[in-house]
Amino acid sequence: MPPIREKWMPSPHYSSSRGPYNKAVFHTTQGAMTIEALGNWFANPSAQCSSHHGADQYSSGLFGAYVYESNKAWTQGNANPYCLSIELCAYAEWSRSTWLGKPILIDNAAEWLRYIVDKYSIPWTILSSSQAQDPNVRGICQHRDFGSWGSGHSDAGNGFPLDVVIDKAKKWGGGGAAPSEGGRIGEMASSAFDSAGRRWCVMVREDGKVCVLPPGWEDFTPIDPSQSGAYPGASITYVRDSDRLVVSYINGDRRFGSYERLAADGSPWGGWRLMGNAKAKV
Repeated sequence: MPPIREKWMPSPHYSSSRGPYNKAVFHTTQGAMTIEALGNWFANPSAQCSSHHGADQYSSGLFGAYVYESNKAWTQGNANPYCLSIELCAYAEWSRSTWLGKPILIDNAAEWLRYIVDKYSIPWTILSSSQAQDPNVRGICQHRDFGSWGSGHSDAGNGFPLDVVIDKAKKWGGGGAAPSEGGRIGEMASSAFDSAGRRWCVMVREDGKVCVLPPGWEDFTPIDPSQSGAYPGASITYVRDSDRLVVSYINGDRRFGSYERLAADGSPWGGWRLMGNAKAKV
């Protein structure tokens, strides 16, 4: 598998010595929701923690890189010397359905896992707690599987769909894009900042609905419940002169469509209207 795409944001919190890397471990950030915000925290002198990589729901196929893989990251206590770790910008309290509603994050987790498994010859075995706490056993686990030996945390959580991540990773086969599902390419997200510095994001869900993530919210929701069948790759643009947000997408019948709204509209979800060029052939 080729190297993953990394955004280097070095953390001072690491050790140069380590044991053999026997485990690929998933964590949740419990706060930072972008790889950049996570990098800022890991760079903080008071943090005293780090991870090798991070992934979020906004940057498809791009990973925060905070500690060189040749060094030991500080994220799971006594297990640190034996682990390659990724922080998913998420919460351990999320339900399985919430996780599955974050397709870019799930695909990123799968791409990272395939990269780590291939590079370090780690088996696809999902470790039990006792296996995870044995430094010599190789496989895949969550931070919570380490118990008190690994600082007693509960992430990535009961709802984390590790089975889905592993299934996607196994099907990956290498390459820079998510594996196709039912003939569709992997979803992508786009974002734009309005004049107040607020970030708006859009994506196309697996059911073909164009979805928006307003500033300060955690979940994408359809712009128009009656719309469906869009191809992945919706984009969002902020037009400063008119304070408008414009979302563009391609329908399943290969027609161009777009929605727009005023950025200053008081409702985070509402205000979107279908533009007159939605039927233009592309």
